Amino acid sequence: MANERNEERGVEVLLGLGANVDRERNLGRAREMLRARFPAIRFSEPVYTAPEDFPFPEPFLNQVALLYTDEVPEAVAAALKRIERAVGRRPEDKVRGRVPIDIDLLCWDGRVLRPGDMARAYIREGMLGLGKRF
Repeated sequence: MANERNEERGVEVLLGLGANVDRERNLGRAREMLRARFPAIRFSEPVYTAPEDFPFPEPFLNQVALLYTDEVPEAVAAALKRIERAVGRRPEDKVRGRVPIDIDLLCWDGRVLRPGDMARAYIREGMLGLGKRF
């Protein structure tokens, strides 16, 4: 992703969202909270996927989000963790195979933070749906 700094909009940030518990409801709640925090955020269409690199068989509902911010990465990451907790994520959930919601910072200002995730087909398709190329 090319550097997308825009003085009027801020730094471009790409997020990956996923849930395998109460998928539609939890993803919807996360979107509402993200919109409240980042009003101009845009979302790709959600897609169901089989778990990858996850030892439990429950399918995921995944989505990509694009936002612009003037905040520092640490502030955005902290906000994402608060949203995860508000939706119902607990530290012990992942070891039990439960992911009520997972929100990952994928790219920040053109820098890929999670190359493994960026290689996933649903991330690339979601980006294309948002008009972005990797």
